[in-house]
Amino acid sequence: MTNKNKSRFLPIILILAVIAVLAVVLVPRFLYKSTLIQSFPNNAKDVQVVELQAAMSANPNKESEEYKQLRQKFCLLTARPEAERAKAVNNIREFLHGIYPAVSKEFEPEFTCSRFNGKPDDSGTDYNSPAVEFYEAENHSFEIDPKTNYILGVGDAERTKRSDPLPNYDYSGIYSTPDELRQVAERYLTDHKDILGIDITKMTYKFEGTKPGNFFMFWEDKNVSVTKEHEVCGDVDQKREGAYQDSKGVWCIKQKSTNYQRIDITITNGGQIIIYRNNINDLDKL
Repeated sequence: MTNKNKSRFLPIILILAVIAVLAVVLVPRFLYKSTLIQSFPNNAKDVQVVELQAAMSANPNKESEEYKQLRQKFCLLTARPEAERAKAVNNIREFLHGIYPAVSKEFEPEFTCSRFNGKPDDSGTDYNSPAVEFYEAENHSFEIDPKTNYILGVGDAERTKRSDPLPNYDYSGIYSTPDELRQVAERYLTDHKDILGIDITKMTYKFEGTKPGNFFMFWEDKNVSVTKEHEVCGDVDQKREGAYQDSKGVWCIKQKSTNYQRIDITITNGGQIIIYRNNINDLDKL
């Protein structure tokens, strides 16, 4: 081919190259967006949700300001109305006043985002019905059940840097034995049962252990449970009753597992509950 012919085809080659690059970049985004659209009714809010999801998916750097701004818009757009979240905010305030009895100021919990139940590709997800809501206040994080406004979890707020402050924990050491701290914890959980949605009088107590300054304990309700059967393969006794080989010749057995409702807490030697966890909404995650 002569140089003249080569120069004639060069613009065409460049155009085809540009089209190929655009296809690689835009087609996955279009397909992702199309998948989301199929799972949404056609209204303005749902269209915005789809667009934000697509924009976040196209931005792999979750630490970038652009991604954080998109994430914030998504969280606010999919949040329950502020009036519906008011009870959750009041419950968090009550919890905080319980662990900081000497503080008279009004705490201001901040809604951060929601989590939704759906398939990994987000198809079938109802963004008008959050499964869990997250809040932060006084360097604590809170998980809320939006259906009841009960507090499901309490812990440290997310720290993006080591210099970020921790909550003001009470390690005064006025308590030294598990029995003393059990009484403190049970009194707190009973006094605030209306914001937690639990009744520990129906649960069995167990002490788990201690680390310097902290004590770990839980209460379990054997009457609230989920049982599932699952397959275990690999290190299975071939002579065990019920053992079998799968299609690949690997020995397997069917086993049943049960999750019971548990309330786990960490309490300091100053009598302050710093971690709280109610697994009631996770029982089926076996």
